[in-house]
Amino acid sequence: MLNWRRNIVLAVLYAVVFFLQYGVLNNLGWGVFCPQLLLFFPVFAGVLRGSRSGFCHGLICGLLQDVVIGRFIGLNLLVWAVIGGLCGVFTRGLFKENYLVAIVSVLGGWTAACLLYALLAGMLSGDFFSMSRISQIILGGALVDCFLAPMIYVPVYRSLLYGWLKPLSKQS
Repeated sequence: MLNWRRNIVLAVLYAVVFFLQYGVLNNLGWGVFCPQLLLFFPVFAGVLRGSRSGFCHGLICGLLQDVVIGRFIGLNLLVWAVIGGLCGVFTRGLFKENYLVAIVSVLGGWTAACLLYALLAGMLSGDFFSMSRISQIILGGALVDCFLAPMIYVPVYRSLLYGWLKPLSKQS
């Protein structure tokens, strides 16, 4: 049985975050220090709900990014799906209430996504990024995203347990 309220809330969240990311934040001229808000969907879904949920949210976020900035259609889709799934695999069995889990997951997810994207884009185009440019992107994004991670993680975690994002309980 589908939880329509949960799906509508997620769709609205995706729309708001997508507009904020590509309509407002990317146009402010912050360069590598621009927060990647779509990153939080697959990472937190993988951490809190498991690798399958992280994979699905990664597919959605990657598709949204490919629509807007995709030089290679499907590359962001692949990268973010893998990152969401890996976050679910590597955080299995961890104490989810800890802020450090959110920060380390965002740092690892962002770093792995940047490296994987640079590798795959380089293999497809034959034009590899320089390591100094990749490290600037990773460090700039990691600083901002790791600062935002605990502030976003707490409401998401509480909403998954008690709020509008809580999955339906199994009825016998």
